[in-house]
Amino acid sequence: MAQSPLLPLDLRIRTIEAQLFGVPNSISETPSHSTSTVGKPATRRLRDVQESLERLGSSSEGIKRLIDGYNQYLPLLTLPTASNPSAQNDDPSVTPSTQSQSIREEDLLPDSVKLAMILEAAGDITTAERDLREVEILKGRGVEGSGDLEELIPLRGELVKAMQESTKQGTELDKARNEVGHLLMRYNEFTDTASELFLDLHHQLEALEEGVAKLERKKRKEIASRY
Repeated sequence: MAQSPLLPLDLRIRTIEAQLFGVPNSISETPSHSTSTVGKPATRRLRDVQESLERLGSSSEGIKRLIDGYNQYLPLLTLPTASNPSAQNDDPSVTPSTQSQSIREEDLLPDSVKLAMILEAAGDITTAERDLREVEILKGRGVEGSGDLEELIPLRGELVKAMQESTKQGTELDKARNEVGHLLMRYNEFTDTASELFLDLHHQLEALEEGVAKLERKKRKEIASRY
């Protein structure tokens, strides 16, 4: 029977799964995480993992940089290999005190819990990435130069004096504005009064002209009646 060339790759994937999720107590027991992957070829499973990583990387620039710099962060991401308990028991140099000292706090958590914590931190990474972009935008606008405010403290007296003068000038300007408003109102009243007087004078002149015209007509009639 010919051996499939994907068998070594499939074995390596299963080894990684065993390191991540643990090994079942018996051969007949099926891990809960592998129920959805039973029957899938290794290439399909690799493609699913790659697509998941691409979707995760596209959702956050920080996660994308983490994936791109995997080799750089590899010492921090490498999972510890499973050790043989019988070998530790056979080694006389391993004492309970040295064994307790070698156990770190992060070793008390299962690898699946560590992986879940990393995945749950994706939201925090996205928020941090957004905050960093906002900081870069503020730096581009020169907002970071506000740290020079201490140099302006000696100028506080002049600034207060300038503010007082500005307030005084504003008060004088309001007073002048009110005076101009009153002058405009008086000018409007004067214009209205002059217009009314002009109309009254016009009517009086019309009445005088009409009276003079009547007298002239009467005089002409008297002169005509004499002759």
